[in-house]
Amino acid sequence: MQTALYAQPLNEGVLEKVKSLLRVSENKTIKSWIVEQLRVQPYQHILEVGYGTGKTLFEVAKKLQIGFIAGIDDSVPMYQQSLKKNRKFIEQGLMHLHLGAIEELPYPPQYFHNIYAGNVYTSWKEPQFKFMQLNSLLKPGGKLITVFQPRQSSEKEIWNEAEKILEEYAEADFCDVRFALRDMHSGSAIAVVGHKK
Repeated sequence: MQTALYAQPLNEGVLEKVKSLLRVSENKTIKSWIVEQLRVQPYQHILEVGYGTGKTLFEVAKKLQIGFIAGIDDSVPMYQQSLKKNRKFIEQGLMHLHLGAIEELPYPPQYFHNIYAGNVYTSWKEPQFKFMQLNSLLKPGGKLITVFQPRQSSEKEIWNEAEKILEEYAEADFCDVRFALRDMHSGSAIAVVGHKK
């Protein structure tokens, strides 16, 4: 006699937990990808745009040890979480967190060796303007890294998004601009790296 097998539908709570775990895993992958491309060296000045909970700041500060890292985010809850996670580095004077917009940063032109942004690009209304502002904060030869997951899912749309950000980098006067794609569970992530002339 054969036994019939019935698939039990997953309840919504379990599905949400699975989705949450996948998001955490993808965020870790993006964080590692950013840190890998930064090639952190002692005495550098580094800026993170959109630091969220501060996990990438924490990893970069651990590698930096001597130098300075700043972060800017416009969310009060993210600022509070990041402050808690990075208190040790802030008290050592290695890190400073800012709450607000890029144009409110108190640093002089050509202050940073590297600037990076993870998953904030798609929320910018005028990305080219943001890239111009970030370019002015970079030292000559400095590097801007933008990593994000496009909302689009088809291969053609992802390539269109990649071409768009490459043009925005070029219009903001970055040179030697390169990009890479990385497959994620919820779709591809794009990393774009450009250098200040």
